[in-house]
Amino acid sequence: MFDWHQTFVLRWDVRHLEHDVIYWDIVVVTTLDNVQKDAYDTLIQQRSTINRIPLGVDYLVITDPGKIGNGGSTMHAMHVLEQQYGWEILRKKRILLIHAGGYSQRTPTTSCLGKIATSIPKGWPTYDLFDIKLALYSLFPARMPHGGVFLCSSDTIELFDESHINTNWLLTNDFVAFAHPSSLSVGTQHGVFVLDPTDKRKCICVLQKPTIEQMKSHKAIWCHGDEEFVYTDSLYYFNMNVAQRLADIYRQEHNIQCEIDCYGDFMNPLGICPLPRPIGNENDNNNNNQQCIRIKQKLYDALLDCHLQVIILHKSSFNHTGTNDEYLDICCGNGQAGQEIFDELKLEKHVGCKVFDESRHDTIDFWHGILPALPHGDTLHHQPSAPDVHGCVIHSFIHPKCRSSQRSLLEYCCIGIPMHIGENTILSNITFVTYSDFNQNILYLPSNLIMQTIPLNDELFATFAFGFYDNMKITYNNNNKIMYFGQTLSIIAKKIHRHIDDLFDDENNKSLWTLKIFPVTKNPNESFEKTLKLILSNDFIMSEKQYVSIQEILKRRDISLTIQYRSNLINCT
Repeated sequence: MFDWHQTFVLRWDVRHLEHDVIYWDIVVVTTLDNVQKDAYDTLIQQRSTINRIPLGVDYLVITDPGKIGNGGSTMHAMHVLEQQYGWEILRKKRILLIHAGGYSQRTPTTSCLGKIATSIPKGWPTYDLFDIKLALYSLFPARMPHGGVFLCSSDTIELFDESHINTNWLLTNDFVAFAHPSSLSVGTQHGVFVLDPTDKRKCICVLQKPTIEQMKSHKAIWCHGDEEFVYTDSLYYFNMNVAQRLADIYRQEHNIQCEIDCYGDFMNPLGICPLPRPIGNENDNNNNNQQCIRIKQKLYDALLDCHLQVIILHKSSFNHTGTNDEYLDICCGNGQAGQEIFDELKLEKHVGCKVFDESRHDTIDFWHGILPALPHGDTLHHQPSAPDVHGCVIHSFIHPKCRSSQRSLLEYCCIGIPMHIGENTILSNITFVTYSDFNQNILYLPSNLIMQTIPLNDELFATFAFGFYDNMKITYNNNNKIMYFGQTLSIIAKKIHRHIDDLFDDENNKSLWTLKIFPVTKNPNESFEKTLKLILSNDFIMSEKQYVSIQEILKRRDISLTIQYRSNLINCT
């Protein structure tokens, strides 16, 4: 495989590299809102200060001007780059563009700091997806002699074997896309390249999330023995001529009010026989729909004459981290794909883990900098009475009588209570060192559980909890259809001493994402305990001044305190 291990810890100043070593000139990260931008700016500044990431690179965090999709975000980023640098300078730059916006509704525990800050259990402090992308993509800048933009999403890990790649290719065409062999079922959720059977370097067209029948009719399916597969999209490059066309369309439209896809809408007009030009509905009076069709048509016309080169990465894999299942598989090395990534990246089950000192529970407060002075080496690996931990643990203190299942993740936790953590569980930012009415030998958490404590503005805290497989995106028009850990909304409303009508701010936007049931408290331990009792106790009733949804939690989150809390735990583990 590509020897990324030598570049995984990227601690060099690109201004002092040898002439034959080439790296990115500009790394752009796009965000959903200004709070997320603050998080990314802080994380990048923190890494730069300790020489954790390459210096001499322009790291630019750009906030999307609304919900405009990754295509609109790409166009907006090109517009911002044009304003900041000008095309004369940009034409010589090698740019990595990472789309990291979005609230991560499928993996809520990554929502606070954003997808790009998703923890990956390796290194100290543990790496995240941003670190991994800077390392894995370090091969590509040297292949961009004339500059250009290399585009990727934030929640993927691509592995490839450089020895099986034709080493003669360069990133110089209008578009250069990388294709991975994938199953037909994976193809239904991605772009699929239809390649010329006589010359796979030539692309006929790019199908977007096609059905299997569509793949067959376009002859996109290939066979290796009895195995059928298709070539799916992932990363791609475009040159500065394309970048300028995208910026021009953005400037013409300016105030985009619809979502554009950087895969579907950019790839539709590409290939020898491209897909048909988008057609609008003349009777549609919705201005947003009209603008969406107009922009897609402009993109189609502007990119129709562009040349697409497809590079097939035969020995490669495209791995998504954007669901709780996928993320746990990677961190715990479960399943075929998860085990492959775990082994290839040489991940670790335990990164910075220590046994909780029961005698100091009254003096530990990682949130406010009151830290324990535990002896060096007091880790899970060296303690005779170490917890029975089988899952992944990252920068956490764990009670010696804790037990965790193989498919579980504890990140940035301080757990001072004997606890049994079940399958499919993710606990993040949890402080739980005292329990007001604990009268058991061990506290049993249910399986299929995700929980995270998030600090809010004004020194307050809230902890959200959801089922591992809960669909946060579904909206409901009937209260009776919404269930929370098997409980109806009427039961939940009674537990928190509220009327059922008080659980949502908007009658037309009812979902688990907007459900206002999480108590706002003055300390993180109380926050976790009360949310936990909401799940576990049948007769528990609490009356707080304020309850919030995860949607509101993210609007009010205190990014600086979250980062400081994690830094405190890192320094002590």
